[in-house]
Amino acid sequence: MRIKVTLEGDLLPIDYRNHFMSFIKEALKATDFGKEYFKKIYQYEEEGEIKNNKAGKPFCFAVRFLHDKEEFKKDKDVLYIKSPIELYISSVDYEFLINLYNGLLSKKLYPFKMGLGGISKRNNIILLRERKIKEDKVIFKTLSPILIEDKNDKPLLPIDVENNQPLPEESEEFVYFLKELNYISDSILKSIRGQGLKIGLKFKPLKVRKEVVKHRVREKNIEPKLYTFTCFSGTFELSGDSEDLNWLYQLGIGLRRAQGFGMVEVV
Repeated sequence: MRIKVTLEGDLLPIDYRNHFMSFIKEALKATDFGKEYFKKIYQYEEEGEIKNNKAGKPFCFAVRFLHDKEEFKKDKDVLYIKSPIELYISSVDYEFLINLYNGLLSKKLYPFKMGLGGISKRNNIILLRERKIKEDKVIFKTLSPILIEDKNDKPLLPIDVENNQPLPEESEEFVYFLKELNYISDSILKSIRGQGLKIGLKFKPLKVRKEVVKHRVREKNIEPKLYTFTCFSGTFELSGDSEDLNWLYQLGIGLRRAQGFGMVEVV
């Protein structure tokens, strides 16, 4: 299940994904039922102390807009918005989307500050038609960049960035990328569905490009720091069990899905 929210705003910071994470959290907390749901997925209690829940979240999101590229050349910390802001959210959990929807309707949420800019107004909330994947192969396009990293935080891409061509399937780099893609996908499904991948995934890049993203990360309760993440975007073919493919379609692919990465659409 997925929705599209159309918003208005003049400026967004370069780390806007972090601010939309906060926007989603505040929308959940805008109603009494939403507050209880927020606690369920974002917090837990241990020995009387409230702690952050690091478990996988049952949703992903993407933010789409046009911005002034000439102004961005002058100031690379701010995006000057030239179109409506479209927030896409996908989830396997109806309770999440119902609570989020009710919160998004709340007038208390607007205007929502994001540094110098933010969201001034909400327009439409549209329930989108979701495609049902019935085959063991599907072509996806990214709505937000996909992040695949190994345990040492090394970014992995399915393309040779020097010539922007797909890596040969037999190459060591591609085999490693596919291994980590399967490991991450298996972990996502185990954490949300309770069962990992039924069969291994196969990946075929069709028109994929490298994308560099600025994103702020908090580590060990210290002040959040702005990092550069190397991701990929574009269209690709993913093969596997059809049920697994449907779950990944709804939950997103790769790391940091609930932070504005990994949302895909069926082509």
